[in-house]
Amino acid sequence: MNDGDEAVDHLFALPLDEFVAARNAAAKQATAAGDTVGAARLRALSKPTVAAWVVNQVARAHPEHVADLLTLGEDLRAATEARDRARLTELDRERRRQVEALVSEVSHAGEVGGRVVSGEVLRRLGETLTAAVMDPDAGALVQAGRLTQALQHVGFGIVDESGETADVVSLSAEREARRGTRTGGPSRTDTHAGGDGPDRAGAERTRSTTREAAPGRAGAGSSATEQRSGTDLDAAEREVAAAAAEIDRLEGRRDQAADVVREASDAVGPLDARLSELDEQIARLTAEREDTRAALDTARGTLGAAEEDLAAVERELDAAEQRAEEARRRRRAARAAR
Repeated sequence: MNDGDEAVDHLFALPLDEFVAARNAAAKQATAAGDTVGAARLRALSKPTVAAWVVNQVARAHPEHVADLLTLGEDLRAATEARDRARLTELDRERRRQVEALVSEVSHAGEVGGRVVSGEVLRRLGETLTAAVMDPDAGALVQAGRLTQALQHVGFGIVDESGETADVVSLSAEREARRGTRTGGPSRTDTHAGGDGPDRAGAERTRSTTREAAPGRAGAGSSATEQRSGTDLDAAEREVAAAAAEIDRLEGRRDQAADVVREASDAVGPLDARLSELDEQIARLTAEREDTRAALDTARGTLGAAEEDLAAVERELDAAEQRAEEARRRRRAARAAR
């Protein structure tokens, strides 16, 4: 694996929120190092959807499970060619079992790489794993852990999350090209992806010979056609570059907005909890205030009654003291008369 492949794999292994910033930084670093091809390749990478990112992380965390699924896909295709219905039924049952087992493992964990996994993402994970079984190119893409969108196998092939036909061949060709480079042999990229292998060189020689053998077709008209084709290609490449730049800009804005939302959410959470705590305190204190007010009213009633009783007793005491004083005067008078 060369430095460019390592950079790409590193990007797809990162937390999802870090992808765009890391991709842009890696592209700038490649440009500064003079690797314009690598920089363009990095800038062209789209940020994965949440479902695709989850599939990538699951594939990286469970390579043996994914390898088993791909082997199962090979067995299914062999059974299909052999028209072995019994074997097909058995293998399809095993496919469902393996896919459901891996999806259930993720579901029980509840998260992938610290990100909570929703039911919708789990559904797309199952669909993508099924697509990896049913289509060898989809399987290569899933196994590489470089999906940008989740996949789904339908009657006519593989589609992405938008329902559009998924380009699952490109990575498969790229992987074979790298394998061919390592082994020194030709690869599928030589004939299908603009490689420089023997087939491409032979094709170039054939086209050159054809042009030389047919001067009538290779004259001014052919030159004008090639010029127009070159102009059209340049215009198309400029449009692609502009669209990629616009996507990068919008993804940057989206990531910034997501950061603001996350920060605001982080701020809202504690404040909301504090508000709930204060509401509970207010409710408790309000109840205590009502209880205290009722107790105060009761105490005031008791105090009023006690004060009335005290006043009555004091009046009775005054009367008793007056009677006692009169009795003492009569006693003194009686003693003086003796």
